[in-house]
Amino acid sequence: MDILTDNKYKKERSNINGYKLFSKYYANGSPAVLFEAGMGDGCEIWSSIQNKISLFTTTFSYDRAGIGKSDVSVIPRTCLDIVEDLSKLLAKVSVKPPFILVGHSFGGLVARLFASIYPDLIAGMVLVDAAPEHKEMAFEKVLPNHLRFSNRAYYSNPMLNPEKIDKMKSYKQIENHKCMFKFPLTVITRGLPDHYDQDWPNQEILDVEQKLQFEFRKLAGNSKFIVAQRSRHYIQNDEPELIVESITEMINKCRD
Repeated sequence: MDILTDNKYKKERSNINGYKLFSKYYANGSPAVLFEAGMGDGCEIWSSIQNKISLFTTTFSYDRAGIGKSDVSVIPRTCLDIVEDLSKLLAKVSVKPPFILVGHSFGGLVARLFASIYPDLIAGMVLVDAAPEHKEMAFEKVLPNHLRFSNRAYYSNPMLNPEKIDKMKSYKQIENHKCMFKFPLTVITRGLPDHYDQDWPNQEILDVEQKLQFEFRKLAGNSKFIVAQRSRHYIQNDEPELIVESITEMINKCRD
C-alpha cells in the first residue's frame, strides 16, 4: 500500500486484485459518503463537493482501474468487477458503513449495483444525472438513421468507451440484481441539453434521458426527483450547491 501525504485527506494506492487503486479518504464520523464518478472520470471530479461534505462527515472517493492514479486491470470490465473492487478497497482502507452513495452518470449504475448487492450497508443514495441501463437503445427512437450505427457500436463494443466496459453484460447485471431499496433515494437530472455533435438531436436526447431517470423514483419507496434547471450533464460543475444540499439532507435523515 502506497500512502501519499496530504494536509487533509488520507490518500492511498492499495493492492486490489493484483493492481493498485488510488483512493482519497477523510474520516469524520458517520455516515460515510462514497463518491462514484462518471465514465472516464477520476475522483477529482468530486473534489469541490467532497471538500464541503468532509467538513461534517466521512467521505471517500477513488479512481477506478485504468483511470487517474489507478493501475490498468484486465479488460473488458463490467459493473460487477467494479463493485467487487470497491468492496475490497473499502475494507482495505477501513471505511465503515453505513454508506451514502453518490453516483454521477455511469457511476450511478455502479452505485445501484453496489446497493443491490450490499443493501444492509446503505443509508441513502443520490443519483446525479445517472445513466439508465440500455440508454443507447432508447436513443434510437430519436436518432437519425446515419447516427444509429455508431450509437449501436458504442453500445455493443467495449473497446469504444474510455474504460473498456462491457455495457451489454453490465446492464444485464443491473437487471439481474434489481430490487426495491428501503433507504431514501434522491434523483437529480440535468435541465439543459448537452451539445454532443452538430447532427446529434440534443434536446430530444435530453427528453429521453429525463423520462428514463424519472423512472428511477420507483427504485425506492422514499424517493425525490429534482431537475437541475441551470445544468448540463456535469451538474457538480454547474450547480454543485444542489448536490451538496441533497447529500446533506440524506446525512441528516441517516443521523435522525
